[in-house]
Amino acid sequence: MKSGQALIEYAFLMVLLATITFAVVALAGNQLSGLYSEVSYELTHLTDATTLAPDGTTLSPGATPVSGSCPPGQTLQLRGHMWKCK
Repeated sequence: MKSGQALIEYAFLMVLLATITFAVVALAGNQLSGLYSEVSYELTHLTDATTLAPDGTTLSPGATPVSGSCPPGQTLQLRGHMWKCK
């Protein structure tokens, strides 16, 4: 009888963990996708001297994108090979 009870408790725990995992992936999916694309971009452009502007254009070394490329209240920040509006 106790082994059947342990099996049911184990099954409930697995269902709970699966539900929590699904919820985390569903809620953070876009952020994880963005992080993955940034990391893959950095790994494929390790030796590049150019940077990428927020609008997707390539900038020559040392160049800064125009200040109007970010929405009001955000500033440009260089993160690796990409300029980001934060």
